[in-house]
Amino acid sequence: MLNYVIYADEAWTQSQPLYRYHCFFGGILSSKDEFERLELEVKILKKEFNYKKEIKWSNISMQYIDFYEQLLVLIERFICANDETKYRQMFMDRAYSYNGESVSELDSQFKIYYQFLKHCFGFDYLDQKKIFTFKLDNHSSYNHKTKLKAFVESIRIPNAEIKVEFVNSKKSIPLQICDLLMGAAGYYGNKVDWDLLPGKRRRTKNQMMKSDFGKNIYNILRRIDSHYRSSKAFNWFETTGIDGDRSNRYHHKMRIWKFIPSNSELDTSWQDDAFRSNAVRKKVL
Repeated sequence: MLNYVIYADEAWTQSQPLYRYHCFFGGILSSKDEFERLELEVKILKKEFNYKKEIKWSNISMQYIDFYEQLLVLIERFICANDETKYRQMFMDRAYSYNGESVSELDSQFKIYYQFLKHCFGFDYLDQKKIFTFKLDNHSSYNHKTKLKAFVESIRIPNAEIKVEFVNSKKSIPLQICDLLMGAAGYYGNKVDWDLLPGKRRRTKNQMMKSDFGKNIYNILRRIDSHYRSSKAFNWFETTGIDGDRSNRYHHKMRIWKFIPSNSELDTSWQDDAFRSNAVRKKVL
């Protein structure tokens, strides 16, 4: 059987302040050989720019922007290298308020993570048998990891055998790239660059730089999607269509899933019309 690896991570933030787009989950699917090639290229790039930190959204600065811009070149080339490499992202939108049964934050995180791992890659639509090994960040608690591994590996899908491993994200370049892409989505979509510093009436150069960098990532994803789908309908903050074929839940190169739980209702106070055009999409409740 064909073997694939999926590096997947989550950016789960429920503390104040609250942002409209939140609970981001991201995953990259490819072969082990392709991931090893990517890691080698990134290590060479890091040495060229003398970059010694983790790759992550919070580490982007004016000092390192040239490194990160070149990193995007490698990421785009990696995603486009072959048909089997794919990117998936799931998130939640506070414009849809959940009114169902109340659960703990940890249980909620677990259930949503499970939905992402089970459904976001379209395993139900495989046309041949394949083995997928999820490599997840090991920062979660032991009980959480054990439960998640058991649930995911118990999934029964005709053409998919699923395994779960936990790795240290500090040593995993693919997981760090997931963090970068999710961080860009949250920053750009929530207009965090308009979260002005105390006493300031204008955005700082660093805020504008990060906004431009996030937009650059968005344009790369749109360009990739347009090339492979012959469509200009890609939206970072709406569920990607299936183009009339459910099997595209697996076959599409890029897919976004805005996860809206059942028992949700529209909360217009979080929609764009409720904010000024140049205002961060956040509240302190």
